[in-house]
Amino acid sequence: AWLLSSIFEFRLLPLVATSAVFSIVLGLALQDTLGNLFSGIALQLDKPYSIGDWVEIYNGGQKLTGLVTEITWRATVLLSMTEEVISIPNRIVSQSQVNNYAAKTGPIIRSQVFRIPYGTSIQKSKTVLLSAIEPIREIRKLPEPMVLVIESAESWITLKLVYYIDDFGKQFTITDDVLTFALEALQSTDIYLAPPRLTIT
Repeated sequence: AWLLSSIFEFRLLPLVATSAVFSIVLGLALQDTLGNLFSGIALQLDKPYSIGDWVEIYNGGQKLTGLVTEITWRATVLLSMTEEVISIPNRIVSQSQVNNYAAKTGPIIRSQVFRIPYGTSIQKSKTVLLSAIEPIREIRKLPEPMVLVIESAESWITLKLVYYIDDFGKQFTITDDVLTFALEALQSTDIYLAPPRLTIT
């Protein structure tokens, strides 16, 4: 700088000003790219998930669920339950709540709710629901499934069937089996779900 200004009489001030403006413009243009880059580096160091993990990412009231198939410095790629490929910028992932189900040391808890009308035997209903899901191999025997009374409303009693699974990716097929077997078992024993009631006055 001294040689350019003193010996060659080169004016540096316009060059510095131009470089500063160019740097600001370039920085604004690359803001998202640089944000994703540094967020990607942070995710690589922190490792909240790995390829092959089932994750749920919550951001701004939106939930994205899928199997992690790729992690780059720009984005994380998920394969959703419906075989859709979801690419999430790392900047968004770093600002979100991430639930990693593959990293859990214990089973995954799931539940279904059934409403029965008053006058129906609660104990019998519990027994029928527990017996109905016994053939489902994906449901763990330990911890044991349970049925809890969680609500006593004006027109019904609410039972909550709680069970545990290991494979997060199979939860929808397991839910289908649970509901199918449970509803068929209730109907076969003359236990019917309480219909919603609307009173107009």
